[in-house]
Amino acid sequence: MKLKEKILIKAVELFNERGISSTSPNQIATALNISSGNLTYHFKTKAILIKEVYEKMHADSQDFIKLEGYLTLDDFRKIMRTFRDFMHKHNFFFQDLFFILYNYPEVGRLYEATNLMRLKQGRALFEHYVATGRMLPEKEGINYDYLTHNVWMVGAFWNLQSKIFTPGDLFEKPMDLVDMTWYMILPYLTKKGREEYEQINEFLGKQ
Repeated sequence: MKLKEKILIKAVELFNERGISSTSPNQIATALNISSGNLTYHFKTKAILIKEVYEKMHADSQDFIKLEGYLTLDDFRKIMRTFRDFMHKHNFFFQDLFFILYNYPEVGRLYEATNLMRLKQGRALFEHYVATGRMLPEKEGINYDYLTHNVWMVGAFWNLQSKIFTPGDLFEKPMDLVDMTWYMILPYLTKKGREEYEQINEFLGKQ
Protein backbone atom coordinates (compact mmCIF):
# COMPACT_ATOMS: atom_id res chain seq x y z
CA MET A 1 0.00 0.00 0.00
CA LYS A 2 1.34 3.43 -0.94
CA LEU A 3 2.06 5.94 1.81
CA LYS A 4 -0.57 8.36 0.51
CA GLU A 5 -3.25 5.70 0.95
CA LYS A 6 -1.96 4.89 4.44
CA ILE A 7 -2.22 8.57 5.37
CA LEU A 8 -5.84 8.74 4.23
CA ILE A 9 -6.75 5.61 6.19
CA LYS A 10 -4.98 6.81 9.35
CA ALA A 11 -6.59 10.25 9.01
CA VAL A 12 -10.07 8.69 9.01
CA GLU A 13 -9.14 6.54 12.01
CA LEU A 14 -7.94 9.54 14.05
CA PHE A 15 -10.78 11.80 12.89
CA ASN A 16 -13.22 9.14 14.15
CA GLU A 17 -11.42 8.93 17.50
CA ARG A 18 -10.84 12.64 18.15
CA GLY A 19 -12.85 14.67 15.65
CA ILE A 20 -11.47 16.77 12.83
CA SER A 21 -10.80 19.93 14.83
CA SER A 22 -8.79 18.00 17.45
CA THR A 23 -6.63 16.12 14.96
CA SER A 24 -3.61 17.79 13.41
CA PRO A 25 -1.48 16.65 10.47
CA ASN A 26 1.43 16.28 12.91
CA GLN A 27 -0.59 13.82 14.99
CA ILE A 28 -1.38 11.79 11.88
CA ALA A 29 2.31 11.76 10.94
CA THR A 30 3.28 10.66 14.46
CA ALA A 31 0.72 7.84 14.41
CA LEU A 32 2.27 6.59 11.16
CA ASN A 33 5.84 7.01 12.41
CA ILE A 34 6.69 9.35 9.55
CA SER A 35 7.99 12.91 9.56
CA SER A 36 5.67 15.89 9.24
CA GLY A 37 7.52 16.80 6.08
CA ASN A 38 6.75 13.41 4.59
CA LEU A 39 3.05 13.97 5.23
CA THR A 40 3.02 17.52 3.85
CA TYR A 41 4.80 16.25 0.74
CA HIS A 42 1.58 14.34 -0.05
CA PHE A 43 -0.90 16.79 1.52
CA LYS A 44 0.36 20.36 1.75
CA THR A 45 -2.51 21.50 3.98
CA LYS A 46 -5.11 19.95 6.24
CA ALA A 47 -7.80 21.28 3.90
CA ILE A 48 -6.30 19.33 1.00
CA LEU A 49 -6.14 16.20 3.16
CA ILE A 50 -9.79 16.50 4.20
CA LYS A 51 -10.84 17.13 0.60
CA GLU A 52 -9.09 13.95 -0.55
CA VAL A 53 -10.58 11.99 2.34
CA TYR A 54 -14.02 13.11 1.18
CA GLU A 55 -13.25 12.36 -2.47
CA LYS A 56 -12.38 8.81 -1.44
CA MET A 57 -15.62 8.62 0.57
CA HIS A 58 -17.51 9.81 -2.50
CA ALA A 59 -15.85 7.21 -4.73
CA ASP A 60 -16.61 4.44 -2.24
CA SER A 61 -20.30 5.40 -2.15
CA GLN A 62 -20.96 5.59 -5.89
CA ASP A 63 -22.71 2.22 -6.07
CA PHE A 64 -25.05 2.64 -3.10
CA ILE A 65 -28.15 3.01 -5.24
CA LYS A 66 -28.28 0.70 -8.23
CA LEU A 67 -31.18 1.12 -10.64
CA GLU A 68 -30.51 -1.93 -12.78
CA GLY A 69 -31.96 -5.41 -12.93
CA TYR A 70 -34.86 -6.76 -10.91
CA LEU A 71 -35.41 -4.47 -7.92
CA THR A 72 -37.52 -5.40 -4.91
CA LEU A 73 -38.41 -3.43 -1.80
CA ASP A 74 -35.60 -5.27 -0.08
CA ASP A 75 -33.17 -3.36 -2.28
CA PHE A 76 -34.27 -0.16 -0.51
CA ARG A 77 -33.58 -1.79 2.85
CA LYS A 78 -30.17 -3.00 1.67
CA ILE A 79 -29.29 0.48 0.41
CA MET A 80 -30.03 1.97 3.82
CA ARG A 81 -28.05 -0.80 5.54
CA THR A 82 -25.06 -0.07 3.31
CA PHE A 83 -25.36 3.65 4.05
CA ARG A 84 -25.62 2.98 7.79
CA ASP A 85 -22.40 0.95 7.69
CA PHE A 86 -20.74 3.64 5.58
CA MET A 87 -21.67 6.29 8.16
CA HIS A 88 -20.29 4.15 10.95
CA LYS A 89 -17.00 3.81 9.07
CA HIS A 90 -16.85 7.60 8.54
CA ASN A 91 -18.52 8.67 11.77
CA PHE A 92 -16.36 11.80 12.04
CA PHE A 93 -17.80 13.31 8.86
CA PHE A 94 -21.43 13.14 9.92
CA GLN A 95 -20.56 14.03 13.51
CA ASP A 96 -18.63 17.15 12.45
CA LEU A 97 -20.78 17.94 9.41
CA PHE A 98 -21.57 21.57 10.25
CA PHE A 99 -17.95 22.26 11.23
CA ILE A 100 -16.76 20.78 7.92
CA LEU A 101 -19.27 22.69 5.80
CA TYR A 102 -18.36 25.98 7.50
CA ASN A 103 -14.58 25.56 7.54
CA TYR A 104 -14.03 23.59 4.33
CA PRO A 105 -16.39 25.08 1.71
CA GLU A 106 -14.84 23.13 -1.16
CA VAL A 107 -15.77 19.89 0.60
CA GLY A 108 -19.22 21.40 1.18
CA ARG A 109 -19.70 21.92 -2.55
CA LEU A 110 -18.67 18.34 -3.27
CA TYR A 111 -21.01 17.09 -0.54
CA GLU A 112 -23.90 19.07 -2.04
CA ALA A 113 -23.25 17.54 -5.47
CA THR A 114 -23.16 14.06 -3.96
CA ASN A 115 -26.45 14.59 -2.18
CA LEU A 116 -28.17 15.98 -5.28
CA MET A 117 -27.11 12.81 -7.09
CA ARG A 118 -28.48 10.62 -4.29
CA LEU A 119 -31.77 12.50 -4.18
CA LYS A 120 -32.25 11.95 -7.91
CA GLN A 121 -31.37 8.26 -7.57
CA GLY A 122 -33.72 7.86 -4.60
CA ARG A 123 -36.55 9.52 -6.48
CA ALA A 124 -35.92 7.21 -9.46
CA LEU A 125 -36.05 4.17 -7.16
CA PHE A 126 -39.44 5.23 -5.79
CA GLU A 127 -40.68 5.84 -9.35
CA HIS A 128 -39.64 2.28 -10.18
CA TYR A 129 -41.69 0.99 -7.25
CA VAL A 130 -44.69 3.00 -8.47
CA ALA A 131 -44.28 1.66 -12.02
CA THR A 132 -44.10 -1.94 -10.74
CA GLY A 133 -47.19 -1.54 -8.57
CA ARG A 134 -45.43 -1.61 -5.18
CA MET A 135 -45.98 2.05 -4.23
CA LEU A 136 -48.99 4.30 -4.68
CA PRO A 137 -49.08 6.71 -7.61
CA GLU A 138 -48.14 10.28 -6.84
CA LYS A 139 -51.23 12.40 -6.22
CA GLU A 140 -52.55 14.89 -3.69
CA GLY A 141 -51.11 13.93 -0.32
CA ILE A 142 -48.37 11.78 -1.87
CA ASN A 143 -45.19 13.55 -2.92
CA TYR A 144 -42.12 11.44 -3.58
CA ASP A 145 -39.81 14.44 -3.65
CA TYR A 146 -40.76 15.01 -0.02
CA LEU A 147 -40.37 11.35 0.88
CA THR A 148 -36.97 11.18 -0.81
CA HIS A 149 -35.82 14.31 1.01
CA ASN A 150 -37.12 13.04 4.36
CA VAL A 151 -35.30 9.72 3.96
CA TRP A 152 -32.14 11.64 3.09
CA MET A 153 -32.47 13.89 6.16
CA VAL A 154 -32.99 10.94 8.48
CA GLY A 155 -29.88 9.30 7.06
CA ALA A 156 -27.66 12.38 6.93
CA PHE A 157 -28.39 13.44 10.51
CA TRP A 158 -28.80 10.01 12.10
CA ASN A 159 -25.51 10.16 13.96
CA LEU A 160 -26.30 13.62 15.31
CA GLN A 161 -29.71 12.69 16.70
CA SER A 162 -28.25 9.57 18.31
CA LYS A 163 -26.07 11.90 20.40
CA ILE A 164 -29.07 13.94 21.55
CA PHE A 165 -31.37 11.22 22.84
CA THR A 166 -30.43 8.66 25.46
CA PRO A 167 -31.40 5.10 24.41
CA GLY A 168 -34.85 4.43 25.84
CA ASP A 169 -36.02 8.08 25.82
CA LEU A 170 -38.21 7.65 22.75
CA PHE A 171 -38.33 3.89 22.25
CA GLU A 172 -37.86 0.87 24.47
CA LYS A 173 -34.74 0.00 22.52
CA PRO A 174 -32.52 2.10 20.23
CA MET A 175 -34.02 2.50 16.77
CA ASP A 176 -31.75 1.51 13.90
CA LEU A 177 -31.47 3.71 10.80
CA VAL A 178 -32.52 0.81 8.58
CA ASP A 179 -35.62 0.12 10.69
CA MET A 180 -36.56 3.79 10.76
CA THR A 181 -36.35 4.39 7.02
CA TRP A 182 -37.81 0.95 6.22
CA TYR A 183 -40.86 1.88 8.26
CA MET A 184 -41.11 5.29 6.55
CA ILE A 185 -42.12 3.77 3.21
CA LEU A 186 -44.92 1.65 4.69
CA PRO A 187 -47.75 4.23 4.28
CA TYR A 188 -46.90 4.57 0.57
CA LEU A 189 -47.19 0.88 -0.28
CA THR A 190 -49.94 -0.68 -2.36
CA LYS A 191 -51.54 -4.01 -1.45
CA LYS A 192 -48.87 -5.72 -3.57
CA GLY A 193 -46.15 -3.68 -1.89
CA ARG A 194 -47.44 -4.45 1.63
CA GLU A 195 -47.50 -8.17 0.87
CA GLU A 196 -43.89 -8.02 -0.31
CA TYR A 197 -42.94 -5.87 2.70
CA GLU A 198 -44.49 -8.38 5.11
CA GLN A 199 -42.85 -11.33 3.34
CA ILE A 200 -39.44 -9.67 3.65
CA ASN A 201 -40.02 -8.91 7.35
CA GLU A 202 -41.14 -12.50 7.97
CA PHE A 203 -38.02 -13.81 6.24
CA LEU A 204 -35.79 -11.47 8.24
CA GLY A 205 -37.51 -12.52 11.47
CA LYS A 206 -36.57 -16.15 10.81
CA GLN A 207 -32.89 -15.38 10.35
